[in-house]
Amino acid sequence: MLTNSEINSYLENGYLIRRAALSGPDIETYRKAIDRLLHKCLIDRVHDGYLRYIDGERDDIWGVNNVFHPSIREDALVDSLANPQILDVIESLIGKRLRYHLCTLLVNSEKKPYHINWHRDAASDGEVPQEVLNSRLRSHVQLNGALYDDDSLYIVPGSHCRELTDAERSVLREKPNEEMPHQLVVELKAGDIVFYNSSILHKGKNTNRKIRQTLHYAIVAITSESHPLNPDNPTDQEWLNDPEFLGNLPDRLKPLFDNWLKYR
Repeated sequence: MLTNSEINSYLENGYLIRRAALSGPDIETYRKAIDRLLHKCLIDRVHDGYLRYIDGERDDIWGVNNVFHPSIREDALVDSLANPQILDVIESLIGKRLRYHLCTLLVNSEKKPYHINWHRDAASDGEVPQEVLNSRLRSHVQLNGALYDDDSLYIVPGSHCRELTDAERSVLREKPNEEMPHQLVVELKAGDIVFYNSSILHKGKNTNRKIRQTLHYAIVAITSESHPLNPDNPTDQEWLNDPEFLGNLPDRLKPLFDNWLKYR
């Protein structure tokens, strides 16, 4: 699916863009599914606890978490995770033993500008030891799949595999939503997908509120160091235990969710 050059570029730079990865019919199918999902969230007011609100105020959103929840689930979006243009690429980057992690929808806010500070996922201050960064190079992949043109993601290429510079540390501590040295705006056309390492320095910005529907998925690699879950422990997405949901998954997704149940 990917060339060695593409894989090496991803490992070195922390991201890889696949142009026109999603077909026109796929884009249209996913857009319609998202329109239905948003109607359920914003008009019917279901799934309210999983909406990503602007500034914590409950009058404007920039995303929806847990889009596989049964209250809003759309089969087309479940199927989208199995799209070869998504799953084949992830397998090429981190291997075939995979575990589901999250599926989220990113949208445009309607009333207020959307701007999230610079951060690394799981380390908002950006401070991650070098040995931890090294261990994460092929531990996971997350992606933004654009269904409309999207320039909301900002990254610092290569920052996923090293500790912060003094200049980066200064921005994070003193002006975390302003320009970062060597930043890059990830400019996607509808159908483009960017795959990236969540340890990369990144932020989100959509101040003009132009339409945005972007799939935001994350998949984790199962390694020799992964440990099965104690079955007595609770999970934070218990609806994924539903036998009907698991039984109706596309065949390619069943191992990802089997591993989600096994490794937590």
